[in-house]
Amino acid sequence: MPTFKLPDIGEGVQEGEVVKWNVKQGDMVHKDDIIVEVMTDKVTVQIPSPFEGQVTKLYCKEGEITKVGSPLLDIGEPSVSASIEPAPRETTASEQIKEELTEKSSVLAPPGVRKLAREKGIDLSRVKGTGTGGRVTVKDVESFTAEPKEKIETAPVRSVAVERRVMELKGLRRLISEKMTKSKRNIPHYAVAEEIKMQEIMDFKEKLKNQGINLSYTPFFVKAAVAALKEYPYLNARSLEDGNFELLDYYNIGIAVDTVEGLTVAVVKQADKKSLTELSVEIEELAKRAREGKLKLDEVKDSTFTVTNVGSIGGIFSTPIINYPEVAIMGVHRIMDSPLGKYMYVTLSADHRLIDGAMAARFITRVKRYLEAPATLLV
Repeated sequence: MPTFKLPDIGEGVQEGEVVKWNVKQGDMVHKDDIIVEVMTDKVTVQIPSPFEGQVTKLYCKEGEITKVGSPLLDIGEPSVSASIEPAPRETTASEQIKEELTEKSSVLAPPGVRKLAREKGIDLSRVKGTGTGGRVTVKDVESFTAEPKEKIETAPVRSVAVERRVMELKGLRRLISEKMTKSKRNIPHYAVAEEIKMQEIMDFKEKLKNQGINLSYTPFFVKAAVAALKEYPYLNARSLEDGNFELLDYYNIGIAVDTVEGLTVAVVKQADKKSLTELSVEIEELAKRAREGKLKLDEVKDSTFTVTNVGSIGGIFSTPIINYPEVAIMGVHRIMDSPLGKYMYVTLSADHRLIDGAMAARFITRVKRYLEAPATLLV
């Protein structure tokens, strides 16, 4: 009876979290069927079965962390009936409802909604479903998190009943916690900021739009960052575990993407060799796949500098945490009005072990100069 172990995914990955089983004990699987989704510290990987047969044992539960080389499941010899494909049929309404119910709850909700609720620590029985037949939707769960907490009931004897819920960090939320903690623990952060006059870049975008080229602001920020990084190479570097730093001669720019499960960083490779239009198309495609949870391993590794754009959401100023092991990250923010015109703030968080305040100030001043003269980014 073959035992399938967690394979070596590469890039130094030593362990992964079992996010989702696509099979259960007793199921028949064919070779190359996707049997499990495993989240590493870089990306979620869909792992296919190398065997064909019946699943006889699962070694891990969803949410558990397992090491590379540890057993995932046992697959027995295929049964005689395994070669006979059952006739396809449509799922009846009653069967669909049964699938959406769990043993412990009578709440109607698809598996994806239940997963989201677990990650947010929400009891689905407290969420009012607005879907067909009272089903709880993703929107219901997300709206519920924004609602104020229920009032605390006070007993007649002045004792206060306090609801206490413990949230266990899993999946992407766990990885974010580990990486951000390591960054803040190991890197002496500091930040500098600049005010950017935005009218020129807004007019430039409008001119391109009239030519049929519709761009977001992010490609301009990436282009300006890369141009400044070439002048100040210490910011295009990585910290090493031995306390030294590696200066890099290529420019892979990480783009922070807000997803339902949390913040992830997709990487635009060789950003210095791409035009504004090429950057726009690639960034949009990466962001789309990030939100769908379909990024490939190569699309989340080997970044040299990160840009995080929170302006489309809100906030006029932030001091981002450095994307370890990088040494700097640039934050861009909401465009605002003033008597002198449109403007926004750009911030830079830097690693003080390698980058002094003067260098950081010169770098961000250079970024300002490029953004206020956007035509220079076409060169």
